[in-house]
Amino acid sequence: MDKKALLDLIARINTKDESFAISTETTRWKALREAELLTDAALFPQLMEMIDEHEGKDKKKRDVRDAAYFILGRLLETSFDKAAASFFIQRLKKENDKHILDSMLNRITDWQRSAKIMLPADVDISPILSLAKDERRRVRHSAIHALGTCPGSESRKVLAHYLTQADEKTWQYEMYYANIALQTIGEPADIPLLERFLKSRRPDLKLTAQYAIAYIKERSKAAPSDGSHNV
Repeated sequence: MDKKALLDLIARINTKDESFAISTETTRWKALREAELLTDAALFPQLMEMIDEHEGKDKKKRDVRDAAYFILGRLLETSFDKAAASFFIQRLKKENDKHILDSMLNRITDWQRSAKIMLPADVDISPILSLAKDERRRVRHSAIHALGTCPGSESRKVLAHYLTQADEKTWQYEMYYANIALQTIGEPADIPLLERFLKSRRPDLKLTAQYAIAYIKERSKAAPSDGSHNV
């Protein structure tokens, strides 16, 4: 797919206000499904260049970036590339729109959830860590969830921050997403943080804590005897 075809796909993704009774008949829906089937790693530099070329607050430029992020994020599920993933994550620092940030963070979550991809330890995840404490609730929750793709002590420290809050009612959603993130990156040392929720009156917190503890124990049993692990 050349640049012209890629721009055409992005234009179709951004097509709106079609009068179809069934959403699956819209140009946008079909274009999104088409984008999800892409596997050509040669598209990475084209997408990154296109995102950089459409910098700015102008709505048309923002829409192009948003669609390009979707394509890039989905392509990373099928053909993971560390440099492209690093670019994608660093772009979080340049975006301020909560809808774009939420969408990008969901793509990062999907790398692990859909493709079982965990980010290598040398990838800078500081933009995700920062957004995990963002004052915008939706962005904050999505970033906490995305930490499940980011193994390491820094991620676990942020998750522990929420799991040690005293007020379960105030922080219930942060705790919920932290529990889910620990299902994939948690270590035995995190189990005591989770055990408090085994008696929670909130079923979602209790269940996610149970799963996290079970997955951590399973990984611990399967870990190499020398303590090393694959990321």
